[in-house]
Amino acid sequence: MANALTRLPIRVLRTVEQRSSAARKAKLWMRWASMRRLKPMSEWGEDRGTPIDRYYIERFLRTHRDLVHGRTLEVKEDLYATGLGAEQVEVVDIDSTNAAATIVGDLCDPATLPVGVFDAAIVTQTLQLLPDPVAGLRTVLSALRPGAAALVTVPAMSRLAGDWDRWRWTPRGLADLVARAGGRGTVTGHGNQLVCRAFLFGAAAEDVPAAIRAVDDPAFPLVVTAVVRALPE
Repeated sequence: MANALTRLPIRVLRTVEQRSSAARKAKLWMRWASMRRLKPMSEWGEDRGTPIDRYYIERFLRTHRDLVHGRTLEVKEDLYATGLGAEQVEVVDIDSTNAAATIVGDLCDPATLPVGVFDAAIVTQTLQLLPDPVAGLRTVLSALRPGAAALVTVPAMSRLAGDWDRWRWTPRGLADLVARAGGRGTVTGHGNQLVCRAFLFGAAAEDVPAAIRAVDDPAFPLVVTAVVRALPE
């Protein structure tokens, strides 16, 4: 069959490919629309492509990549910092077995991070795991140099990420948290009801048309982001 296909004209192969892709998407949307399906297709959508929440997180980080430079703090691993332009990356994690961690400690403990040394911080999908997210963000902000920013993302809607998962935020809720932590910032919700459904269903960003992903409905955020700076004392 493979040999037979390779002998077909290019335009025919493209037509077959397009129809096959359309058929897969049609099947996906039919399964998605079912009101009887309880089990998602996958845990986060990662085995199908880009997790939908990460699509919005990465879009946010790319928009503000000019704020990432010099010595940058990131949580758990250098997932984004180097790619965004950091020259030196410090990784903080509570897990002492994490070989990538250069700083081991609890963000809720203000002694975990040095004060006033970082040019930027990237804190993605972390605060929901902390017993005291206000204290955690305050620790991060205290570690920034004057004028530096923390790029923060939190879930508004998501499946649980394990026993440590505690919190979800609306944009107003994250704004209140930022203020309580002694910061100021621009808070934005990303997503819409359709991508929220798709994320819970275990679909990937590639399963959702770009035109739908591009719509941000303030009533249905999937991810909430903030560019946060510490208030001057």
